[in-house]
Amino acid sequence: MSYRDIEVEQVGQVLVVRQDRAEKLNARTSQMYVELMAALNEASNDPGVAAVLLTGKGRFFSAGMDFNDDANLAYESLPSDGEVVQTIKANLPRRDPDNVRTWLPVLFIEAFIDFAKPLFAAVNGPAIGEGFSSLLHCDAVYASNSAYFWAPFARAGVAPEFCATYLMPQRLGVTLANAALYLGRKISVEQAKDTGFVLEVLPEGDGFESEVLQLIAQGLSLAGPPELRAKTLQSYKALLRNTVARDHLRQVCYDEYVLIRARAESGDTQATQEYYRQDLPTK
Repeated sequence: MSYRDIEVEQVGQVLVVRQDRAEKLNARTSQMYVELMAALNEASNDPGVAAVLLTGKGRFFSAGMDFNDDANLAYESLPSDGEVVQTIKANLPRRDPDNVRTWLPVLFIEAFIDFAKPLFAAVNGPAIGEGFSSLLHCDAVYASNSAYFWAPFARAGVAPEFCATYLMPQRLGVTLANAALYLGRKISVEQAKDTGFVLEVLPEGDGFESEVLQLIAQGLSLAGPPELRAKTLQSYKALLRNTVARDHLRQVCYDEYVLIRARAESGDTQATQEYYRQDLPTK
């Protein structure tokens, strides 16, 4: 598997997917979107993979979308592209401004909605914007003690996405979700654990990822013989996130992006970004 903006490694029956733009705080590009879609696709089709662990390299989990991204890279073949990445790029629909279902970020979110196996996260540092909201689709979240969670969508002039308007109240509780979405409140890792959104808080540093992997491996060892684990857990997830739930999440995603489109077309996004005249804070 060949990638440019992510790093993939199989550890036992867990596929570890590391966002690999540490110098940009793991802000996500269109290229990274396609590569993450490819990694999830490969994990879905590999009977030797029982679960995926998503994490980041460096001091941030993800600072969200890279607003300086070249969206055309999602449709252009790069020397670093592996076969699955090339296939996804070749089959992406061309973006129709009037149909959010053709937009790459929406297709990226659908890859999380439809992922058929357990998806875990090792949040090695701050998770901002979609870096935060994408975690709402993870089946269990482990976080380092340096992590926090911030959803400054209003400040960026856009709208909540990754189904945050539906999933955030479920995962964090209504009051904390409202504070995050309406008031731009940063959620500390301690608050996130108190709500149940974060399963474990572990020390930051070089040993963080390996400690998370050890905890996951201990759990997977209880899911039957190795050759049955992927099948067993996939069947469980099919019940926990069934067709009705997935269809509902897709509709929430579409509704959120209709608002994102409307804000951009009305000039609200540009006016908001000009008002602040600076990039999103990184600390």
